[in-house]
Amino acid sequence: MSRNYDNWERLVAAVLRKEQLWQLFHAQSRSPSILSEASDVNSSLNSISLPDYEAFHFSNPASSSTYWDQTLSAVVKSQEVPPKLALISDFSPALDIEDVFQASGTFLGSGTFGTTYLAATENGVKVVVKRLKPLDISEVEFTRQIQIVGNVRHENVAVVRAYYSSKDERLMLYDYYVNGSVFALLHGQDTTHVDWEARLRIAIGAALGIAEIHTQNGGKLVHGNIKSSNIFLNPEQQGCISELGLASMIETTFTAVALCHAPEVKNTRNVSQASDVYSFGILLLELLTRKSPVHVPGGPKAVDLVKLVSSVKSNEIMRKVFDADLLKHHTIREQMVKVLQIGISCVARSLKKRPKMSEIVKMLEDLSAMNIRSGSLRNIGCSVSSGEKLVFAADEIPTFDLGDILRAYAKHLGIGTFGTSYMVNFGDGDTVMVKRLRGVNLTYKEFQQHMEVIARIRHGNVSKLRAYCFSKSEVLLVYEYHNRNSISALLHGKGETSGIHLDWKARLRIVLGAARGIAHIHAQDGRLVHGNIKSSNIFLNGENYGLVSDAGLAKLVNPIRPLTTRTSIYSAPEAKDPKKVSQASDVYSFGVLLIELVSGRPSRGKTKNDVIISLVNWIQSVHHPEWTAEMIDFTLLRYKDDQLLAMVQLLQIAKDCVCIFPDMRPRMSKIVSVLEKIWHLTIR
Repeated sequence: MSRNYDNWERLVAAVLRKEQLWQLFHAQSRSPSILSEASDVNSSLNSISLPDYEAFHFSNPASSSTYWDQTLSAVVKSQEVPPKLALISDFSPALDIEDVFQASGTFLGSGTFGTTYLAATENGVKVVVKRLKPLDISEVEFTRQIQIVGNVRHENVAVVRAYYSSKDERLMLYDYYVNGSVFALLHGQDTTHVDWEARLRIAIGAALGIAEIHTQNGGKLVHGNIKSSNIFLNPEQQGCISELGLASMIETTFTAVALCHAPEVKNTRNVSQASDVYSFGILLLELLTRKSPVHVPGGPKAVDLVKLVSSVKSNEIMRKVFDADLLKHHTIREQMVKVLQIGISCVARSLKKRPKMSEIVKMLEDLSAMNIRSGSLRNIGCSVSSGEKLVFAADEIPTFDLGDILRAYAKHLGIGTFGTSYMVNFGDGDTVMVKRLRGVNLTYKEFQQHMEVIARIRHGNVSKLRAYCFSKSEVLLVYEYHNRNSISALLHGKGETSGIHLDWKARLRIVLGAARGIAHIHAQDGRLVHGNIKSSNIFLNGENYGLVSDAGLAKLVNPIRPLTTRTSIYSAPEAKDPKKVSQASDVYSFGVLLIELVSGRPSRGKTKNDVIISLVNWIQSVHHPEWTAEMIDFTLLRYKDDQLLAMVQLLQIAKDCVCIFPDMRPRMSKIVSVLEKIWHLTIR
């Protein structure tokens, strides 16, 4: 752990040594891709104003590396033990000394609570460093606040990864979200089409994040500064809440021109969960209207959204309130009106009349389900042009065409790392799974060549690709449909058939099937990689063996992804940069899956002592003799000694798989051989 601390201190120092100052929004970029407040009045779409206190301005010799070195030196001299950059729980980025010293630093912006920088190393590790404004709180209180905030672990909340604290400086390190903020998406220079599904996904994600925040610290935790520039897009393109905890640390007065705060809120000391609800209501109105409640110099004018919706007659709402781009799709107007009603209830002047975030989540999820049940892919915004056609795999006999897919009943299945999945039923008994990909960064020729490789994969433990469609606006993949939940859903209580008990035989069958599928993928040309192995991508085939889905998709999409996300818990240290995924990194991910199945715990969760930790860190921290008692799912402890021994053997395989050195990990073919021996010896 001390090595990680040293690496992080050098990382911060290296960032601050670089004399680079990039503007938040430049001519070629739509999204800010930051964790700072793009929409503050002291920021701009085209320029950044420095804050009113001395900042780490890389082009200013007085505040560059010399200043930073002097600051650290003074802190070290004033304390018996030099301060360290404290890592929060399960954060352990793959950095070496050379990476740290070659890191580049980018000034991102200044906001209500401080100045933000991006630290980027040559091996692809990117972390956001926020330097806080001077805090008028004690070291003990600061640490206490960090512990509260650092305990929040949710896919829709930007996690605090580490912090640095001395007498003069406070730094906080966050995940880097390459997809940018909701503010930039809606109001940036390149105002591209944002469909209804995307907006609803942002709203639901943000609501889930705020609702989770409100459950923390005994149900008393408050965000205090909810707005579109503090909401980012996670890998699933859902809203993700950033800046958690800062309002409680820094007392500041909110500017009157920022029309996203509740009328009762004058400064950070009187924010509440009810004022968070009000601000979320403003976000909903912003998503519906595509009008900004905050003015940014050089950007859109601020609009009083509450005044707008309250002053318009009911028969004029469609024309004067809703974004004209959404009104082109008549089938979603009912859902838009319902979201407007939710937003209006959130911005009620009376605090008592505002709903709870948990209630809002339920309303939005019910609305999403209604939207999903409303019909076809075409009705929910799939915009494939009429001239496009499906390309079928060589062994497929076409029994449907693209028009059939767009017209047929479509049920939303879920949102994953690479896109959104739907069950499409043609009404004649034939059902397929359609995945709408996003972020594909290949030419048609490159895409076609990759699809030809994937379409040749025919194995009982790999989901079968039947057809695909590639156009400028949409990329669709058509798979055979498996009417089973994912292993993640079965283990952790999600989905219609969740909550069932998976016995030892069922788990071993899942493991063996998944291993066979991955081994077959690796055997295709000796180079093919899955790239995204996790329990939510493993299903059950007809014989209840593990079935691997999403094979090869990692190579199709934009290779720049956040460093630390729910998905990256499965990622090998060397594969934090997705361009470096390999068969060895697939083995690492399979090792995490093994631990998850044997322990019954999610890839990152709480130990018996309520400590948040990743499964990899967990298995490395528990002594081998204690594996049976500490790591095996308690529901499996009823089995005989020989079967318990087999479970321990699986954990040993898993530990070999998650070895930090890729060359020392076993090959999938070898893993299959060992698992088959365990199967024949223990399942009788």
